[in-house]
Amino acid sequence: MAVEYSERRLFQLFAELLDYPKSDLTDAVRECVACVAVHSAEAATLFREFEVLVSETSLGRLQEIYSGVFDLDAACHPYVGYHLFGESYKRSVFLLELKKRYRAAGLVAENELPDHLAVLLRFLAITDDATLASEIVHEALLAALDRMTGKAKSAGYDEQESVETDDSQKQRHPYRGVLEAMRLVLQSFPANNQGATTEGAGSVTEDGELVASRSPRVG
Repeated sequence: MAVEYSERRLFQLFAELLDYPKSDLTDAVRECVACVAVHSAEAATLFREFEVLVSETSLGRLQEIYSGVFDLDAACHPYVGYHLFGESYKRSVFLLELKKRYRAAGLVAENELPDHLAVLLRFLAITDDATLASEIVHEALLAALDRMTGKAKSAGYDEQESVETDDSQKQRHPYRGVLEAMRLVLQSFPANNQGATTEGAGSVTEDGELVASRSPRVG
């Protein structure tokens, strides 16, 4: 029988798996398999493949793999703002917006920028603002994951497309399955349009500000 998991627990597990590995991830990835199975069978399969890697790989080696993927592969830098805006003023605005939200929620991002995937996911696990959470998931996280998994379209981005990787390299990408599985699950996350405004109102992917942080425009 499938077990229902809260969205908060989903975000906690995703954060643990996408943070730099500091301890054994076996239990976390095993729980993640059960957690996502109620959302997507394909995602559960991808996490099972990652579970095999974790079970057969030492922590030191897993740390090397993580660094090779997220630090050295430009297409997979784990910074959401980087994928949305590149190294631009808009990303700086986005980082400041996130810092304000984290501070209000009591979240401390130690030794990481606010737009790191794991930090953003930890915030989603604790925030009570459903509108803001939906905005971050649909306009920031999914957009970044589309680019990291090669699903992004060229329109609408400030910089050139992410560095292309040939199919054989993608197949060898140990963490690519985790990113794709998370993308599949988050696609079913409920969209909350309350507080969203019309075109030009400053969505996450437009100018770095968060729609939920501002009053709707009038006129």
